[in-house]
Amino acid sequence: MTLQVTYDVTCSANEMKVVMMIGNNQSNVFVENLRGFSGCVPKTVDGKTVVKLPLDNFHLCGTTRMTNKFTGVTLYYNRIVIEQPKKPKEILLVKCVLPGDKTKPMDWEKKFRPKRNVLPDGFFEAEDLNITNIVAHAPTPYLNLAIRQNGKFLDTAYNVQPGTPLEMVIYLDQKSAATYGLLASYLKVTDGTPEHDEIILMNGCSIDPYIFGNFETPDAGKSLYSKFRAFKFPDSNYVLFVGTVNVCLKQCRGVQCGSDQVGFGRKKREIPAEMPFDPNKLYEVEMTTVLKVQFAPNHFQPKRGSVEGSYDGIQTNDMAAFKQRNSAETICSLHLFAALLSALLLVKVLRQ
Repeated sequence: MTLQVTYDVTCSANEMKVVMMIGNNQSNVFVENLRGFSGCVPKTVDGKTVVKLPLDNFHLCGTTRMTNKFTGVTLYYNRIVIEQPKKPKEILLVKCVLPGDKTKPMDWEKKFRPKRNVLPDGFFEAEDLNITNIVAHAPTPYLNLAIRQNGKFLDTAYNVQPGTPLEMVIYLDQKSAATYGLLASYLKVTDGTPEHDEIILMNGCSIDPYIFGNFETPDAGKSLYSKFRAFKFPDSNYVLFVGTVNVCLKQCRGVQCGSDQVGFGRKKREIPAEMPFDPNKLYEVEMTTVLKVQFAPNHFQPKRGSVEGSYDGIQTNDMAAFKQRNSAETICSLHLFAALLSALLLVKVLRQ
């Protein structure tokens, strides 16, 4: 589909600035999966819609950072959704490319490249070299990280209650799915503060599969999914999932997660000390998604038949029923006392 919206992207070390010329005041523009999310809401100035995405703290607005493990080049990208009346929805893929540090050796260099100070014995450089032209390039992989409920993808406009069964999905775009495979190596949850920052996946294995299951793949690593139940932090209605995904040529090597160790009364998966080296690993991708988790408005309201009481002069139904029962018992006691008193008076009269 041809994009109808013209836009411009300006990159710096700290920020990606996107300016869109939409020309429709009724348009709804938001960062993908972050509809109405504070701090990431686009602003309209002089007929132009502007989105500022931080790169120094790229997790804040769900920007993805992808590092090429061979060249060191870092790519930041995000998606912006544009909804206009009587027009199909448009999604802009915006990106910034930052060069790698040439002084820092890459992982493959550390593993395979021998260090030589002199040429080896018998070295001969041919005068005529046959150079083969490159006829194709592998596509750049663009990953998606999302949460779905009953097959429907969620964003921050939707609210789920704690305990709701959910599924986290990581998948490649259609163009690169035939070339690469995925492996989730790390995942943590946070509310954006250092006080609430919990690791739930380490070195490819779940810390506790009862809370968050290990990632599985139905298609040889082209997509990954994990089942879990929604949970929330005490002081926030938003949960940020921050993860690292390896992108490998064709397919990543799986990580064996054992189940023989026992800790704290329940079986836990054995966590490898480190990820095994994978020669097929080409990219390391750091991703973020946000889930809105909030109790329903009537979640804490007393339900019929529950144990209740009165507070600040407000009387509940069960308290009223208790008072009615108490009043009935009091009246019954008074009737019994009156009957006993009448009997005593009658005995006294008969004795006279």
